[in-house]
Amino acid sequence: MKLKKKNRRSDMKVITKEGKILKFFRESRKLSMRQAARVIGVSEATVNHTENGRKDLTPHLILKFLNGYGYSLVEFKAFFDGKVELPENILFDCIGILKRLEPAKLKTVKTILQSF
Repeated sequence: MKLKKKNRRSDMKVITKEGKILKFFRESRKLSMRQAARVIGVSEATVNHTENGRKDLTPHLILKFLNGYGYSLVEFKAFFDGKVELPENILFDCIGILKRLEPAKLKTVKTILQSF
């Protein structure tokens, strides 16, 4: 007799915009997943599954994360609506531009970046 595996949400990975924003907020506070879980009052698995698309997000859970990280719903919505861009997106855009540069120009950009 073969047992049928139960379908669980945690078996499926669907990274959402909300999850990316919450991950950015956690990282901006320099919190590990373990530290964030303690601050928020949830398990480490909940933080992990939320950020990595293995947990459905409810408004209540999002607010719990925002309160724990010290962010407001207004700030969250600004990121969600695209009024504020996630640094991760900026990084990908910059990498795309760098890949298209000629070697001489790339060398110049490198020098500029090293001066920061």
